Amino acid sequence: MKPARFAYTAPDTIEGTLEALDRFGDEAKVLSGGQSLVPMMNFRLARPEVIVDIGRVGGLEQMSLTDGALSVGARVVHARLEAPAVTAPDGRSEPLGGVLGSLLPSVAHYVGHLPIRVRGTFGGSIAHADPAAEWCILARTLDAEIVALRRGSERVIAAADFFETVFTTALAPEELLAAVRLPILGDDWRTGFCEFSRRAGDFAVVAAMTAVRLDPVSGAIVEARIGVGGVAGVPARLPAAEATLRGEVPGADLHAAAAAAAAGEVDPVGDLHGSAAYRRDLVRAMVARALAQGAGESGS
Repeated sequence: MKPARFAYTAPDTIEGTLEALDRFGDEAKVLSGGQSLVPMMNFRLARPEVIVDIGRVGGLEQMSLTDGALSVGARVVHARLEAPAVTAPDGRSEPLGGVLGSLLPSVAHYVGHLPIRVRGTFGGSIAHADPAAEWCILARTLDAEIVALRRGSERVIAAADFFETVFTTALAPEELLAAVRLPILGDDWRTGFCEFSRRAGDFAVVAAMTAVRLDPVSGAIVEARIGVGGVAGVPARLPAAEATLRGEVPGADLHAAAAAAAAGEVDPVGDLHGSAAYRRDLVRAMVARALAQGAGESGS
């Protein structure tokens, strides 16, 4: 298949990009890495009148630490998250350490295959809003902030408000997703990410991410986040399952209880990849494994 006819523009500045989006409105679609948009165009599932290619736009390919958050530019490719590095104030590139520096490579490992990871972009994945996409699950679980630009203004959107339904976000037609801000997790955080897919490189049938913050004295969980994807129209947090963890010390029995609560909290969809009941059981298994991974256990 080949895409339907479209007009093409490739501005080389953010200002030029915002001008093009303002001019063309909902007739336009932004092209970043193209690993999601181009296949949809080839199958005629997407028929934009105008493509606005941001591949030449400078300033969108940076990762930097700002106000206690990691700002990931829209054009940062997946492969760079396998060994994340930030730009220091003096212009040098420094490895991102800490909990977040370990979490991002463990998630990036699941994103497609190498050719996709070196072409596809972090911002493109977030804007595409596939509910099974790894970066969408991470953004929702960590309460990321999405920075959207339009001519003359900037808007910051919480991840909880950004994902609306399958392939649909809160971005307005004239807005550009410029960056995603991820919170820097302190050393008292423990994280895990697990997914089940039919083949390596496929989108997840179900994926789960967990993040818990421990009291340094008692070792009890004082804050908990559980996010799942591939279950419904958007990646989701599971507050009831999170509540079972708070105030408790991590362990196999607690992880099993939280995983059971997660399975009971979701309302999965069924499709050719798995029934609703199958997905519900996968939620239980993936949440238990992610929690065990964060606790340094083998999982089950």
